[in-house]
Amino acid sequence: MLEIEFLKKFPLFAGLTDAKLEKLKSIMNEVDYPAKSAIIKDGDRGDEMFLLLSGDVEISKQMMLKFDEDTAGKDKSLIRLSSKFYACFGEMALFEENSERSATVTTVAECRLAIIRRTDFTRLVDSDHEIGHIIFRNLARIISDRLKKANKDILKLTTAFVLAVER
Repeated sequence: MLEIEFLKKFPLFAGLTDAKLEKLKSIMNEVDYPAKSAIIKDGDRGDEMFLLLSGDVEISKQMMLKFDEDTAGKDKSLIRLSSKFYACFGEMALFEENSERSATVTTVAECRLAIIRRTDFTRLVDSDHEIGHIIFRNLARIISDRLKKANKDILKLTTAFVLAVER
């Protein structure tokens, strides 16, 4: 059972009161995933986000466009998330219905996750605008940090490509 003090450690929930966290907790479902299980698959549709309560997950992305079965490339590991850092993923599903997943998320070891479904979240923030305001502000900060990192990664890849082509 999730404890309010534990939820307070997630950057996503920074600034929420205990009472607001209790409301949020009421829409979460806890699920266990065995090691080496795909939680999200790149390109699939989804309507939930995940909080990593225990364990580690790996986020990977197919690095080649798939034209047919013969051109399917291998997934490249982008990052590993640990519950030690109170991570969340799949958050884009809160913004649009039937959101397309942008990466694959696989458990490294056994994991425990809390799931927040888009419809439950939308209903909650419609009834409590302060929760919505705080979480969306925190999500904007998280997504902004991830975009900055992605931009740096693109710059590194572009530089490496240009150097390889010029030789």
